[in-house]
Amino acid sequence: MYVSCPFAEMREAPSRDAKVCSQTIFSEEVQLLDLSGSWALIKTLDNYTGWTLKKALVECKAYSKDIEISRLSAAVYERKDVEYGPLMILPFGAKLQLVDASDPRWNEVCLPSGKRAFVQKGDVLGKPFDLATFGNQFLGVPYLWGGRTSFGFDCSGFIQMVYGRLGIELARDAKEQILDYRANVVEDGPCVLGDLIFWGKSESEIQHVGMFLEKEYFIHTSSRENMPYLRLSKLTDLEWSAGKGVAYPFRTFRRFDIASRPLLQLPHDLPLVL
Repeated sequence: MYVSCPFAEMREAPSRDAKVCSQTIFSEEVQLLDLSGSWALIKTLDNYTGWTLKKALVECKAYSKDIEISRLSAAVYERKDVEYGPLMILPFGAKLQLVDASDPRWNEVCLPSGKRAFVQKGDVLGKPFDLATFGNQFLGVPYLWGGRTSFGFDCSGFIQMVYGRLGIELARDAKEQILDYRANVVEDGPCVLGDLIFWGKSESEIQHVGMFLEKEYFIHTSSRENMPYLRLSKLTDLEWSAGKGVAYPFRTFRRFDIASRPLLQLPHDLPLVL
């Protein structure tokens, strides 16, 4: 099954009164585990399970993901005309099946539902960027518990997305990301671009994660400090210093081998699909 809406919340139980635990993203393939009324228990490709509304899902044959939204959000239209309004707004990273790329402005696409639609080529063209620039384009995106899209991230959802662009598939939650066998503990020497920083009460009680950029700065998203959005902070800031009397008294650093990994992008020049 595939997700047919821009994103869908996953909850701990089949009820709107249940807590949100994560999200599914447009055209993401999921495994159906169970049904309960209007709810479906699903498992995502990162082995995360939760309940989502059945209407957010659609059954279809294998869905090829040929092009990808490269802006923070992009409109999908029923026709090649912006004046009629969009069919839906998709977040960064949403993938679409290409049908026809012959028009100089528009890509014709097929949605998981089988419906044909159109997206402007300027919304899917990739462009070269380094890791720091890539992360910085999301500054100001709202903090959203369970969020995995450019409409709103939580701390581990943002890190999972960034590292996914490097070809490193991380677990969904920070408490699991720190356990990744590919991560090396940074004990000596300065941090480098891309190092992950974990905070919590202890190493076994991790509650937050961010990514180091340069000097003392790191990028992360949090609802703390009355700043509920993705932002830059400094390791020397009191809130993040892991000192006495702060929310997260424990802090540790992890390093993945990312120096030789270019950011992954879909091809710019896509062939015409007949």
